[in-house]
Amino acid sequence: MVGAMPVNLIPKFYNGTMDSHNGTDDSDFQVYIGCRIKCGDEFGTVKFIGEVQGYQGVWYGVEWDNPARGKHDGSVDDVQYFKTSKPGAGSFIRPNKITPYRTCADAIRKYYGDREDETVAAHRRTVINEWKREMGAPFIEMVGFEKIHQKQKFDRLLEVCVHDQNVSKAGDVAALCPNVRSIDVSRNLFSNWREVIQLSAQLPDLRELDVSKNRMAVDIPEEALAQLSINFSNLEKLNISVCEYEWADILALSHLWPNVNEIIAAHNKIKWITAPQLTLHTLTTLRLDGNPIDSWREILNLGKMRNLKVLSLNDCHIGEIRFNDEPNNKKVDVFQNLEVLFLNRNRINDWRSVSELDKLSRLKKLYFLKNPIQAGDSYDTASQLITAKIGTLQELNGTIITREERRGAEYDYMKQYGAEWKLAQHDLAKQAAFTLEHCRFEELIKKYGIPEDSLLVKQPKTTTLTSQLLEVTLQDENEKKIKKKFPSTMLVQKLVILAQRLFSKPGNTGTPKLYLLDDQMKGAEIYLDNVMKELTYFSVKNGDTILVKFR
Repeated sequence: MVGAMPVNLIPKFYNGTMDSHNGTDDSDFQVYIGCRIKCGDEFGTVKFIGEVQGYQGVWYGVEWDNPARGKHDGSVDDVQYFKTSKPGAGSFIRPNKITPYRTCADAIRKYYGDREDETVAAHRRTVINEWKREMGAPFIEMVGFEKIHQKQKFDRLLEVCVHDQNVSKAGDVAALCPNVRSIDVSRNLFSNWREVIQLSAQLPDLRELDVSKNRMAVDIPEEALAQLSINFSNLEKLNISVCEYEWADILALSHLWPNVNEIIAAHNKIKWITAPQLTLHTLTTLRLDGNPIDSWREILNLGKMRNLKVLSLNDCHIGEIRFNDEPNNKKVDVFQNLEVLFLNRNRINDWRSVSELDKLSRLKKLYFLKNPIQAGDSYDTASQLITAKIGTLQELNGTIITREERRGAEYDYMKQYGAEWKLAQHDLAKQAAFTLEHCRFEELIKKYGIPEDSLLVKQPKTTTLTSQLLEVTLQDENEKKIKKKFPSTMLVQKLVILAQRLFSKPGNTGTPKLYLLDDQMKGAEIYLDNVMKELTYFSVKNGDTILVKFR
């Protein structure tokens, strides 16, 4: 857990802070134990300030964020001046080597004050010159005009970004740009939340705050944080990614944000999760991408967050998903309003994990890419299986699932596992195991009925050319029928060309569309919409009828 930085040795002559002689004249900037500093492109935390035996003057003992920048563990000549949390991450530097600090107000003034639209500037100069001519005083100085113009420009600022500007304090932001609604102070030098609270207190309409890539200690009691929450009363979106926080840190800090809707806490140190009790009731979106969460049991602790609609868990270490071991697809009483779930690049290696997601009552959109379970199948095959297993799904990996695609995926799923389902009906143990693996199968049986026996028996694989040929009936809109044999690997595109030639006549113009007539689905017509797929992709089998439509 991030907290007050430990110090193992502070010289007796030093009281814990000192003026920073680092290139700034502002006496408000002081370097202290736990202070964040920057040297070149490297960031670090001050762990020691004082003299080092055998070396003259004052030194800063620093633990670097990038351990490769360090030289030791905080000891020199067998004297331990401080300790590092990572081996070899420490070193000593002179005070004049650190980058000068800035206030947020100074950074805004520097960055936005120097950027002026040339058209606006030219217009302003024209107006001034016209005033001078009208007044007959070409040499008159427009006292205060520049200041008024600058003030008006800053007043109009609603969104501010001062990323990586060496900011460590708020400064007088209220006098500069009090109307800001969104501010990005990421990758700066804040060492605790006090300065961020002071910053927010000056922006009464602040809605979005990005403090990512700052390492700020959580050293304020929760009761005090709750009292200070008035300074974040309008905050809706917060980014605290790459801050080295554990979940307990975020829970403690959450007392500051009474009305937050979205929290981005990616790439932190979150591994264990406890259920929020007093806070985060308004949260609708939570992004925990890139955290070392390896157990779904930890995720379940978020399940009682009634307003949570979007949960992002990309690039975590989740290996399987389990809600319960009940042999049915009864909806669970957790994540009752969750609609969007991101699970890309995890370690999920079983299809039952996907089946379990059907137990979520409102899941509409799923992002599920590059998990080990998908390695053995093509993208289209895996997508069909996911679609069939999760009945509420409307969108997969950003692509809308059409009614025809769902119907085809569900029936192919039934045909693929129908034989296994039938065999399991004669053995209670096998039946229970099958139902756990395929939570939704009984629902699909009720929806479509039991596929015919020929589909429920696994056919032995053969390699002869004859065994790979399918006898298919092509039928046009006038019920003209032509029987043909085709390789199962034939592309739909070639069949379209053949059908166009076979049914060529006046009135049949353009490229025909092909539809698989599926008797097991009560005559449903499945559009062969992807001409670059093989016939087997649409589960075309011996004896099937394909409709050829020119209109």
